[in-house]
Amino acid sequence: MRAVLIALALLCGLAAAGCGGAHKTTTTVSAKRASVPPPPLGLRVGVVGPLEVKAVPGASITRGGRLATMPAYPLVLVSAQSVDLAAVDAVAARYPTSHYAYVGGSTKGHHRPNLVGLVLNDGQAAQLGGVVAGLVAAEQGGMNARIAWVGPQERALAAAFARGANAVQPGTTVLRAWSGALPASCKEAALGAIARGAVVVMAHGGLCGEAAIAGAHQQNHVGLQLSDFELPSVPAGVLIGDAVAGVFRGGEDIVFGASTGAIGVRHLDPGISPDIAVGARAAAQQLASGLPLRG
Repeated sequence: MRAVLIALALLCGLAAAGCGGAHKTTTTVSAKRASVPPPPLGLRVGVVGPLEVKAVPGASITRGGRLATMPAYPLVLVSAQSVDLAAVDAVAARYPTSHYAYVGGSTKGHHRPNLVGLVLNDGQAAQLGGVVAGLVAAEQGGMNARIAWVGPQERALAAAFARGANAVQPGTTVLRAWSGALPASCKEAALGAIARGAVVVMAHGGLCGEAAIAGAHQQNHVGLQLSDFELPSVPAGVLIGDAVAGVFRGGEDIVFGASTGAIGVRHLDPGISPDIAVGARAAAQQLASGLPLRG
């Protein structure tokens, strides 16, 4: 009897040491959880301002930061809409090992080896805006409809706008409603153009553009600005991809146009019909392909 008890005790000791299997299973599950690696960080990229940036393989993108908090990032993208160039230039001078991209604006007069300007072809954006305005004019007013370029005197942009309109609606009357840069002046110019028969107004952008569009909407008319036809996420993605590959740009401006996909339909006024939206996107494809615009 005593021999039997001793044998049972030995068996219980062996089970407590792990022969039963239950303890071993628990240990295995815990080991699997601990072995899951954290996601790779990749190249750290900071984004300052309201800039749309798509995910790029090999890059870890932090959005919504302030310029003053970004020196630790190898690459920082700064929206030209929200930060003055002089401020970006000062930070680039202070932190030469970081690289800065001024997205949507030129760095003329502030060229540095670690600062690059990503410029969008605003002439093509104005031309595409003219196409949309011409289509709206044809839909709403026929051959006698008028459209207007509003804001400070930018004759080259106004001419590109007129070319786009006349490409799809020959004979369209294009008014030049020049004004000061102050928002109140731009809105007044837009309302004046509408009083002269314009069914669409377009402005460069910024506070002036917003005021001009507000004036158009006040009269239930369509308002456009250059940013409606510019896609800054395209040059941003190109620059990040280059940086991931070890290539950092600086000391220059790089221009992105329709052929790169940076000029297209980004936003359309709610007053624009679905048919015109289709025509606008078709025109953007023609522009990107280098084909002549047509209605």
